[in-house]
Amino acid sequence: MMTMHPERRSAFYWWLYIGSLGLALLSQPLSAADPSWPVSVARAPIDRSGEPLDIELAVVVFDDGLPTFDENDARHKLRSVETQLVAVVLRDILTEGQRFGAVRVLPSESQFAALTITGTIIYSDGRDLILAVRAEDASGQLWLDRMFRWTVQEQDYRGKAGEPFRPLFVAVANALWGHARNLSEQSVSRLQELAYIRYAAELAPDLYSDYLQEQGGLITLARLPARGDPMIARINRIRNQEALFIDTVDEQYVELANTLGPTYTLWRRSSLEQATYLESYVNRASERTNDADRGSFASMQQVYSTYRSVKIQEQDLFEIATGFDNETEPTVLDSGERVVRLEGTLENQYAQWRDILSRLIQLERGLP
Repeated sequence: MMTMHPERRSAFYWWLYIGSLGLALLSQPLSAADPSWPVSVARAPIDRSGEPLDIELAVVVFDDGLPTFDENDARHKLRSVETQLVAVVLRDILTEGQRFGAVRVLPSESQFAALTITGTIIYSDGRDLILAVRAEDASGQLWLDRMFRWTVQEQDYRGKAGEPFRPLFVAVANALWGHARNLSEQSVSRLQELAYIRYAAELAPDLYSDYLQEQGGLITLARLPARGDPMIARINRIRNQEALFIDTVDEQYVELANTLGPTYTLWRRSSLEQATYLESYVNRASERTNDADRGSFASMQQVYSTYRSVKIQEQDLFEIATGFDNETEPTVLDSGERVVRLEGTLENQYAQWRDILSRLIQLERGLP
């Protein structure tokens, strides 16, 4: 029987431990979801049938799906970036379809648009992407509340530009259009009026809350403001200013996508390749006997190398993402009476801006 020198045996068990650790860490998904869930979508083109509807859509930055968030965890930071990239991709697909009016990405929910789309990243590992997507209009009517999944192969990343998970986002867009195309012109007009009054009630609840009523879990209009209502004119001016702010912030989301998109795609592709290798390794390991002379040391070295490689890429992307957050440009806007400078993350800037709009309403009404 062949024996191993004590020093080599010690080194072998050390590499065995490191390789096993890398295997365990790489095989653990960031979200506790089973990618075998039957929520797959079919590949299909964007549905462009029927007449487009003049309904504004808001895509809210997705939820990260994490029970707790650790700023120092590279995977958590990357998930935070992904929540924004996913929203931008969905916005782009919806805009490409030309079935709706303006589609904007919002840092957080508001009553700005007639239809608000929210979502959560359930699972993402470079090969499988599972999103829970919910769409609710101004009346509280659900247009969509389901999961979407798409699985990519290594060749989907090779020699191709664009989003490898595009079929998933097309499926979301088609599902939304499948509901919207059944709306009558009267329903669309009523929905737009309702969205406008809900926006006014959000900024001035004491003035416009009475214009709304709830029936059977849905919001309806109790009445409309009188023609020539000067307050509605002010609300309209403020709403236009918010649209300007959102469009300004949208430029920063585009910058995020341009800056991090290629690197993030490379990281996802690398993660897929590592996951594919690890699965192959596990299958090979399960088929062989417990014979230490059959290349276990070399195999564990390879596992460790793949683990080290993906962690280095994670760290590089983590530093880029952190730098982008720290360098988010201030937004400077002219509110009519004064120039406003907003700083911090895009979500914080949006919260500051909403507070300023509420104050403007109070000042115009002569309130403290």
